[in-house]
Amino acid sequence: MSTDAVKRVKDSEADAKKIIDDANSKSKEIIESAKVDAKEAYDKFIQQAQENRETILEKAKIKGEKDSQPIIEEAKREIEKSFSFSDDKARESIKSVVERIVNNNGNS
Repeated sequence: MSTDAVKRVKDSEADAKKIIDDANSKSKEIIESAKVDAKEAYDKFIQQAQENRETILEKAKIKGEKDSQPIIEEAKREIEKSFSFSDDKARESIKSVVERIVNNNGNS
């Protein structure tokens, strides 16, 4: 082989090595970029899920408060009704209790 042919083979080998090294370097860059992109997409997905969770919880809380309001109001009315004995009703109840006590003690 002539020295010119040997030089061309060596140059071709050097070019091939450079192409392979560049391809490996580019491959690593692509992989690192993909990892960064994947992490950003994951973080964004998690953030959106948390925001959705908060929205759903807030809506559920508002609905629960709204749905329970009539029940609470009814309970308040019942409590007020039970404490709003008129004096006459209270006297009648006390008189009835006293009569029962007296009658029971008298019959014993």
